[in-house]
Amino acid sequence: MAGPRTSLGGMVFVLASSLACLYVAGRLWSTTRELHYLQTEMQLTKQSRRLSGGRNSGLLPLADGNTDMNNADIRTVQGSEDVLYYSVRTTPSGGPRAPPLSGPKLESDLPTEDWDERLLGQIDNVEAGTVSGWACLRGQLAQPLQVVLYVDGVKVGEASASGDTPHHIIHRLCEIDMDMAGNMQNTASQGVGFKLKLPELEHGRHEIRAFASNPHSTSKQELNQSPLAFIESASEPGLEEALKRKDNIIRVRNAQISALWDELHTRQPWKNAIKGEDIVAFPEDAANTTRKLAVLGINTGMGARLRRDNLRRTWVPTGKDLKRLEEERGVVIRFVIGYSEQKDDPDEVKLKAEMQQYGDIVRIDMVDTYADLSMKTLRMFSILPQKIDADFYFKIDDDVAVNVDALADYLDARRSQGNLYLGCMKSGQVLTDRRYKWFEPEYWRFGEAAGAEGQINYMRHASGQIYGLSGPVAKYIGRNGPILHRFANEDVTLGAWLVGLEITHVDERRLCCDSAEKCNAQTGDSNMCLAYYEHQCAGICSSEQRLEPIYEACLRDPLKKGQNARQSAIS
Repeated sequence: MAGPRTSLGGMVFVLASSLACLYVAGRLWSTTRELHYLQTEMQLTKQSRRLSGGRNSGLLPLADGNTDMNNADIRTVQGSEDVLYYSVRTTPSGGPRAPPLSGPKLESDLPTEDWDERLLGQIDNVEAGTVSGWACLRGQLAQPLQVVLYVDGVKVGEASASGDTPHHIIHRLCEIDMDMAGNMQNTASQGVGFKLKLPELEHGRHEIRAFASNPHSTSKQELNQSPLAFIESASEPGLEEALKRKDNIIRVRNAQISALWDELHTRQPWKNAIKGEDIVAFPEDAANTTRKLAVLGINTGMGARLRRDNLRRTWVPTGKDLKRLEEERGVVIRFVIGYSEQKDDPDEVKLKAEMQQYGDIVRIDMVDTYADLSMKTLRMFSILPQKIDADFYFKIDDDVAVNVDALADYLDARRSQGNLYLGCMKSGQVLTDRRYKWFEPEYWRFGEAAGAEGQINYMRHASGQIYGLSGPVAKYIGRNGPILHRFANEDVTLGAWLVGLEITHVDERRLCCDSAEKCNAQTGDSNMCLAYYEHQCAGICSSEQRLEPIYEACLRDPLKKGQNARQSAIS
């Protein structure tokens, strides 16, 4: 038995030794590769330093005319260390003997100092002798912008920004304010991209500057990411260098797309601050005979078509009746909707058809989610006053019923009462337990727990189902939104914005009728319900089924309907 055991032990030993040898050999091979890679990198670094010695610190250092750029690695080009873009043209199209650029000089064609915040655009890429990007005048896609391109301070061409749009978010930005039915037709086919072929260029570093002209004025502005440096070459970069640069470009591009959203609503307040101007106070509106009485902004989601149709069958007029309400009573009603976070969302196609059919929808520049209702409210008070001048602006949920005629009479009597904050005022508990739906993560901002219950309470604020602001107050919020803090709950957020302002809080209980008893008690203007919703549901419970009968019973003709009919419909 000793023989077999010895043989088996020897086999195990041999196998273990073989595995150990393979492991060591693998490590030696890997280490050899690493050493070779490091040696290669060191040689390239030394070569780069040698060729870039005495590098000019100016914007446009060009390679030495004696350097063979067809065979040089792109990392050896003077001034290439901080350049992300390179134009590689494999066919002979320049090089050391490229003719000098000729054309109008940039100094004689500088843009005007007037800044039009509606003009958006940027240079996206320089590749294979072609510059690409996009430009638009926000809300006006029918007439494309003209982009003028300069290389090293010399005009090299013009292009119309009417090609394919490089990203769907960019198209959304350009579509903002195109929310009326007449302006939304065929916008999907109206691109804002541009491409322009560069002339022959010497190999080396160059600088591009791009400007867009407003077709409706004489103003001209420089695009984002201009000036932009790039390398003209006939050789492909190494794989590692190409990947590194492309990765950096992707990061830059993502940051630019994200920044564009914020740019639309942050530029003006901070521009004022840089110029030494104060935060925008309540505007002093001059007398305006075209000013409307009120704008009623209805907060609704992209997929809430059933709720919108319920409102159109009840208190939101359509067609000529909507126009008549605006002209005779001065009341403008608009559904307010953002955009989907999903590209090519089928609801987007349906919504554009609905906009063309009714013309009562306003789009705002944000992804529409319930979790960001505070931001949506802020955008609402920014967009609506820009579109329609009015004495009052209301935010209303899409599961609330409103007596529009009674509300118009109520507001008309208060046009000259100063800066008002209208709603059903409350001061509820700040929920500090994250298990609850209305949990407030920043509860500590509202002070310490106090009282017998040991709880924190909010400041006085209007219930979020329906509230209104005088025109100057709404405009103040819209213009200073970027420096207003947002809390988890939208109604609390608005109350926090207003708590320190010189305004009058009007606790109007007629804006929150919530029972058959209140509907039955209506006898005249003093106790007529202006709006109906149920507190336990933060709106009308099962509004798709119950809003229409409640409106008929309580609000359509409140002084002539029988109490029994109202009672049966609401209970």
